[in-house]
Amino acid sequence: MKKAVILVIVLIVVGIGLFYVYRLFFSPERINILGRTIETTLGFENGIVEFYSCGKLIKRFLKVEKLTTAKGTYEKQTRPYRFGFGYIDINLDGILNKNEKEKGKVYFEIPSQRDYIYYDAKFIPEE
Repeated sequence: MKKAVILVIVLIVVGIGLFYVYRLFFSPERINILGRTIETTLGFENGIVEFYSCGKLIKRFLKVEKLTTAKGTYEKQTRPYRFGFGYIDINLDGILNKNEKEKGKVYFEIPSQRDYIYYDAKFIPEE
């Protein structure tokens, strides 16, 4: 009888320990961080962000590596905008022209109420 009680207690302690190890290494937050790290490391840098107003394309950014949701430094809350870096497509032709590339990547912010599309292009033509 004593052996059975000890065995049950040991199994409960081991189960709780395994649960905490699982939560530490395999929580959804950790898996999300791992996925972002892999994407950043592999260099998915052919993202395109397009801004629309009344259904019309008004601005486009090429070779965007990723969009990041802004977080407060001390509040630890997400802010109502996203940001990224990319080449601005001045003439909206979808081609990275020489003068656009010379200007370099620019920082941009996307307010939460803005209409935009972010997608991965396998290839972005350059002039």
